Amino acid sequence: MTSKRILVTVGLALLFVLPGCRSAHVTSAILYIDQQMYDKAIDVLHEGLEYSPDEADAFFYLGEAHTKQAEENVRDNDYLAAKLNYTTAYDYYQKAKAIDPALADRVQESLMYSYVLRNNDAKNEYQGQYYEAAEGQFRLAYASLPDSIAPIKNLARMKIQLATDSGENQELYTEALTLLDQVLAGNPDAYELLSDKANVLGRLGRKEEAAAIYDQLLADHPNDAALLIDIANLSKDQRQFERSADLLVRVMGLYEADDDVGNDENVYFLTIQAAGLYSSSEVHQYSKALDLYEKALRLETVPEEATLLSKLQIHYKYGDDLEKAGAAETDPARQAELQQQARDQFEKGVNTGNALVGQYFESQNGFFYLALCHGKLGNEKLMEDNMASYRKLTGES
Repeated sequence: MTSKRILVTVGLALLFVLPGCRSAHVTSAILYIDQQMYDKAIDVLHEGLEYSPDEADAFFYLGEAHTKQAEENVRDNDYLAAKLNYTTAYDYYQKAKAIDPALADRVQESLMYSYVLRNNDAKNEYQGQYYEAAEGQFRLAYASLPDSIAPIKNLARMKIQLATDSGENQELYTEALTLLDQVLAGNPDAYELLSDKANVLGRLGRKEEAAAIYDQLLADHPNDAALLIDIANLSKDQRQFERSADLLVRVMGLYEADDDVGNDENVYFLTIQAAGLYSSSEVHQYSKALDLYEKALRLETVPEEATLLSKLQIHYKYGDDLEKAGAAETDPARQAELQQQARDQFEKGVNTGNALVGQYFESQNGFFYLALCHGKLGNEKLMEDNMASYRKLTGES
């Protein structure tokens, strides 16, 4: 009887250590996991590892058990425990894969399942405007798969959006910056995160630091439309209006060259923005602005009042600047040339103004600038007629 017991004990010990075989402890743990008895599964797996410390399956199922516990923690709203379990599960999965590379696909499948689950919950909470819950889910997604920077990136962007919506909340921007630095510490070449960091630095008033990051990113990624738009926005904040407009024009070119029809509408809005920047009092690039407003009018199904009015105003301002330059010119030939150029702009202003008020009968500023253009051309009666329409619309007469 004693000899039988000794043989049985030796047989079980051999079962634990035979290579390529699943131990009894792992088999029991699988059953416990199926029965949702995760603590028992974890205990029996650790017990088995005392006999066979390099059993890959044991580490894999420890990952499975801790993952299941994390899911229970989430259902109980115990996010700290869930984070700990996801982190522990990840470590066990990595050990399993290191011991047996053949488990790599199963490990990745398990990790992705948890990651997608938590990431989708985070997005749903965010869409429902449950921001605290969304933050918890984003952090859990990162804990379940720290190889992915997307959850922290999305969390940082959520805080940036909330900070912007709440009137440039500096505390939220600082929190976003801390998150970005956290991930960049392990992913220093993640240029999308660097772009986000530059964006936040700019909003925190650290514009020189932001500009330095953007300049490097622009050199490395000259055709990244989203990056170009971010840099254009920073340039605008720094009152570098011409640079901002130039960058927006580059984005328009990228959009027009691709096959994405969804970008067509973006081209229109970028055209309007760039035109406004070129025509600003700091830039005075009236020719570029007028070309862009012409482009915008071609993109509009029906000419918009605002576009026609902006174009009319620029014709007048451009003509007025040319007229002043001509008056200051000492060379008679050059003076005559500038005066003719000014007259051309006023005539184009009249054409644009007639198109504007002919379609938009109550355009107050349309009549006003049309009157000014007629006055510059010496058409006193037409100037007074349009000015009378302006006064009537404004209630001055």
